[in-house]
Amino acid sequence: MSINILNSFSRQNNNTQCGYNSVDECPYNSESECKFDKKHCHLVENKKKKKSMGQSIINILFVGLLGLIFYIISIILSKEPSLQFPYSDSVYSVFCGISISIVTGSVLAIVIDIPSRLREYENSFVNAMTSNNYLKALDENRLTKLRNDITEQLHKANAPCMARGLIKIDQRVCELLRQPYYSRYRHTVKCTPIENSEFIEKEHSVDYKLINPYSVNQDAVEFIRFSNLILTNGNEDEKKEAFKDLKITCRVDDGYEQDLSDKIELKYKFINKDTEFYDTKVYLDSKDNSLEEKNGIRVSFKDNICVHIQYKVKVHKEDICFTKRLQHPAKNFRLDYTYNNSSGKLYGQIFGTEIKQSDISIKYINENAISLETFDWLLPDNGAIVVMLNKQKN
Repeated sequence: MSINILNSFSRQNNNTQCGYNSVDECPYNSESECKFDKKHCHLVENKKKKKSMGQSIINILFVGLLGLIFYIISIILSKEPSLQFPYSDSVYSVFCGISISIVTGSVLAIVIDIPSRLREYENSFVNAMTSNNYLKALDENRLTKLRNDITEQLHKANAPCMARGLIKIDQRVCELLRQPYYSRYRHTVKCTPIENSEFIEKEHSVDYKLINPYSVNQDAVEFIRFSNLILTNGNEDEKKEAFKDLKITCRVDDGYEQDLSDKIELKYKFINKDTEFYDTKVYLDSKDNSLEEKNGIRVSFKDNICVHIQYKVKVHKEDICFTKRLQHPAKNFRLDYTYNNSSGKLYGQIFGTEIKQSDISIKYINENAISLETFDWLLPDNGAIVVMLNKQKN
């Protein structure tokens, strides 16, 4: 594993504003489970409302009970000879009348609103039978198992011969919901032929913003990395010269920009040139990494991370195909590719698991420049491909 680059600044706001509109939308079972700011919490407001209604009923019952006590006392006093005085019958009759009025008023206050009470009971019963509130009481493991069982049963009910491998795809897709995703991803490539040479220099610039959907509950980790194949027939010095001007910066949780260029190094691995166009693969790694596993630069973040990568690489002019694959799901992706050669022509296409032609834009700025963009989600390993052709040969 690579080193963990810690974010050294403190976050100014630890609470996140709740984005739900009602108690039904809220995924939590109680306000104690909620990690959002509870200033306008629907669970708290709903609890206060129920408490207020219950308190009102208790107050009415208390007043009715006092009226009943006064009535009983008045009856007892009116029948006690030692407590008789002039006009005592009239006084006790007035107390009895007042007590009966209080008791009657209390009973009417509760009973007279029978229709609304029936509606409340009906709504509570219907909600209990039709809502998914019980799901909020399940932990993540039980929810995952329930989802898998439902998915399998849903397909087996009408398709008993459904392959289990296809059912497992549902789980793999749902796992993407727990992982970070790109809110935007931009990759710009400028290709320039090297004079008096058989090579082309490609200048790459990558900018993306990665979002952590679990920011309220836990941190996320990003491995800043890339891989590229370099020259097949050059010595070690030529191979190292083929890759230059590498710079990487990142901004964690909207904080200050960090320059990681001094913390990285390139590592090379030999591959079988009989099966590949090139014979060496280059890795991006940390200088402090003591493990053989090359995962890239490890950066922890809470809410989001913005990354900028730029570098230049020298490739053979016969390397006419460029393929870009994404590491995370992307909400918006764009690849701008330019070939500074009047004799060349570019062709490009976006490939994705669920992508539609109506969700993409392919603009040919001219024969030497193309821009490919998506307006819907791309999944990991989806991306784009650009081919450079020579107009004379074509």
